[in-house]
Parts: sequence; structure tokens; C-alpha cells
Amino acid sequence: MTSDTCARGKNSPEPSIDPLDGLPTFTLSKTDWRYALQPATAEESPLLIAVHGSDRHVRGLLSGLNLDGGVSLLAPLFPAKIGDHDASDDYKFLNGGGTDYLRLMDCILAEALEHLGHRPRRIWLFGFSGGAQFAQRYALFRAAQLDGLVLAAPGGVTLLRDDVTWWPGLSGAEAATGATLDRHAITTLRTAILVGSEDRAKGVVNRGPGTRFGSAQADLAGETRIDKVHALHDSLTALGADVTLTLIPGAGHTLAPCTKAASHVLRGWLDQKQASTVKTLNRSSQ
Repeated sequence: MTSDTCARGKNSPEPSIDPLDGLPTFTLSKTDWRYALQPATAEESPLLIAVHGSDRHVRGLLSGLNLDGGVSLLAPLFPAKIGDHDASDDYKFLNGGGTDYLRLMDCILAEALEHLGHRPRRIWLFGFSGGAQFAQRYALFRAAQLDGLVLAAPGGVTLLRDDVTWWPGLSGAEAATGATLDRHAITTLRTAILVGSEDRAKGVVNRGPGTRFGSAQADLAGETRIDKVHALHDSLTALGADVTLTLIPGAGHTLAPCTKAASHVLRGWLDQKQASTVKTLNRSSQ
């Protein structure tokens, strides 16, 4: 980013239909970064930040997670292309193409709160697929600002290991992002992990050496999304984190079943129930 951490130049037009077309859309002040913001029916309701996957299906996030108006929804759009630069995966790793997505999300959140005109009781973060990669890594640095985290079917995860280099692990994370890890807060943040029971494709994304965002330890957490979420669950629970893991029966890698399962989790949180109302599974349950 430039010296103004929330600024950038103009995007090239998206190659397909605008993902925010017809949605309540705002543009971040002095930039052309856009986001959807849908207020709750009641003031001080929780704010849910919902982050799209590679499909950039923002409409599906807003329709699947609105909890009948029980939450305000903030959905940033991270374009697949910026100028001539392929930015489709940049946000998942918090940096790319000169953009600092960690600080960008901070700016979008701050402005969205101004538009709402009040401070929500709680702030939750949801991500699907590539958005779950972003959400998990954003929370590593901003967990203290969040009250709940829901990760649905990430294609890659960052394990809480200091003996593994960023991004598969935490070694070098602060140098790579210019931000400080919030190690204590991430282990106290209520977290729900979801994945379809049939989301079993192997070699989900090739992130090996020589590829963009490649790493020699890219497959450390396993080959399938189910393997990866189990590894992340184990990594978090080993540090005493409040985390659950749910396999969604019969679901593949599809947004709608994940938003439905996430809504179940979030309704429980709305009622101040513990995340234990969601069934926790172990490896023997696969």
C-alpha cells in the first residue's frame, strides 16, 4: 500500500457481473475499495463480517447469514483483478500486489461502524473457502477485537506452530505482515470450524515451491479440506482454545450448506449459549 494504508489506484472492470450489483454498497473513503453493509433490525445487534471465497459470491453471504435481521452484515469485496495484476488470491495471505489486506480490513471495519452509527454489542468474523483463509489469518493479529470466529471449508490453514515458516506456520509471520501476533487472544477467541462431510477433494490448491504463495510445507495440514480443518482444530485445542469442529452431513464444497451451519452456530451465540451446542467431532468421526 501507499503511505495512506487504505488507499490504492483504480481497478480494472471485473470480468464478470459485479458481485455487489443490487446490494447495499459503500466505497471506502478516498479509495475505490467497496463493501456491502446491511444493518440489523435492532441497534447494538452484533456485527458479522462475512468474507467471500474465490467465487466472490457476496450475495450468497448476505442472504445466507442475515439471521432474519438479527445481525448487521459487513461483506468486503476483494477484487480478483486490480489493474493488470491478478489479485484473486492476495487477500487470503494478507499481502499481495502492494496491498496490505490486514490494514485494509481495519479501515473498512472502522468506516462501516461509522455508517452504522453505533457500536455493536459484539463483532464476529465468518469466512468461506478462501475467505476462511483470510479470516483465520486476520484473527491471528486481530483476535482481541473479535468476539467469535467461524471458519467454513478453508483450502489452506495456518497452524499455531513456531517451528514452521509463515504461512503454513507462524515463524516469520510478523516480519511478513508488519503486524504483531495476538497469541493470547487467539487462544481465548470462541471459534467454530465447519466443513462438508463430502468436501474430500485432494490437492485442493497447488501451493508448492515455485508457485505464487508457495511453500515447501504447504501440505503440512493434509491434502483435503477435511484434513486441514482437523489439523487446525488440533493445533488450537492443544493451546487450550475454545473451538468446535463440525462436519456438515452430505455437503461438498458449497456455500449454502456452510452459511446454514454457520447460522446455527451464530443463533446459539445470539442466545448467549456456549459453542458446545454444536457437535464437536474428532478424527474417528470421518
